[in-house]
Amino acid sequence: MSGKSTEPNPIQWGYSLENVAEIMQPCLEARETRSLLEIGSFAGELTESLLDWGSPKGVEISTVEPLPPADLLSVVERHPELTLIEDTGVGALGSLDRLPDTVIIDGDHNYFTLTGELDKIAEMAGDDELPLLMFHDVCWPHERRDTYYAPDRVPESERRPLAHKCTIAPGNPGLSEGGLPFDWAAAREGGPKNGVLTAIEDFMKRRGGLQLAVVPVFFGFGMLWETSASYADAVASAIAPFDRNPVMERAEANRVALLVRTHQDAQTIREQNQKIADYEELLGRMLQSSALGVAERISKVRQRGNPIFTRQEIQDTLDRKTTD
Repeated sequence: MSGKSTEPNPIQWGYSLENVAEIMQPCLEARETRSLLEIGSFAGELTESLLDWGSPKGVEISTVEPLPPADLLSVVERHPELTLIEDTGVGALGSLDRLPDTVIIDGDHNYFTLTGELDKIAEMAGDDELPLLMFHDVCWPHERRDTYYAPDRVPESERRPLAHKCTIAPGNPGLSEGGLPFDWAAAREGGPKNGVLTAIEDFMKRRGGLQLAVVPVFFGFGMLWETSASYADAVASAIAPFDRNPVMERAEANRVALLVRTHQDAQTIREQNQKIADYEELLGRMLQSSALGVAERISKVRQRGNPIFTRQEIQDTLDRKTTD
C-alpha cells in the first residue's frame, strides 16, 4: 500500500490508523462503502491508503483537518478527487448535505470533542441508520484519559484537570517521571467523562442497539455499528478474528512498554548530555579565571611540585571531548 513502510522502527509511535488498513478495508467493503468522511487526517497517511483503495471503486472520500500540514496538502495535490474540509469535526459534519456511509474519527482525543461529533452524527441521522463508525485510540493511552491539541477549544467546565508538558506510562493513573510525552493531558486517568472509549460507551448507552469491536493494536482501532443494519452480520464477521484478540493485546502491551522505555532512555541521555555540557561550560570559565592560576601555583607549592590539577589537564580533557 502506498506510503506505508514495512520496516520496523521502535522510535515511531505508530500513531496512524494506516497501520491497520488491512483490517479496516475488508470492513469498509462489508459495509459496501460508497462515501466516506475521515475526521482528523493529520499528515494524510491513512488518507492516501483510503484513496488507493477507494478511488478505483468510485468511493467519494472527504477528509477533515483544521490546520492541514504540508504533507496532507501534498496528498490533496496528488489526488484531486479528495475533498479537504478545513474545519473541526462538528463543523465539518454540519457542512454536509447528508451523512456518508462510513465516518472515521481520529481527531482530538478527548471526551468532549468526540461526544460532540457522535451526537452531531446522531442528530443528522435522526431515525435513519447511523453510518458505520470507526475510531482510533480506543486503547491506552487515550482509552480513559483525555488529551488536547488545543485546550481552549474545550470549555473549561468540560476539561479534566490538566497537566502541561507531561509524561504518562501504563499502570500509572497519574503522571510519571518518564514515558510518552504530551503537551496537554488529563492529570489523572479514569473517572467520568474522561477518554475516547468512555465517550463511545456513553454514546452507546444513549443511542442503544449498537455493537462495538476493539482491535487492540497501535493504540486501538474501534468500530461501531447498528445491530439492525443490513450489513451488520457482514461487518461483524469481518472484524471478529481481531476483536479483543488476546495475542494482539499482549503484542500491544509489549510495543507500548518498548515505546515508553525508549522515551525514558532518551530522556536520561538528554539529561546526561546536559550535565556534560554544564560541566564543560564551567571548566571553560575556570580556564579563563585568574583565580585558577593562583590555585594551581599554591597546589604546586603544597604538593612539592606535583599539583593536584593543572590548567593543561583541564584543557586536555575539554579537547578530548571535542574530538570524540
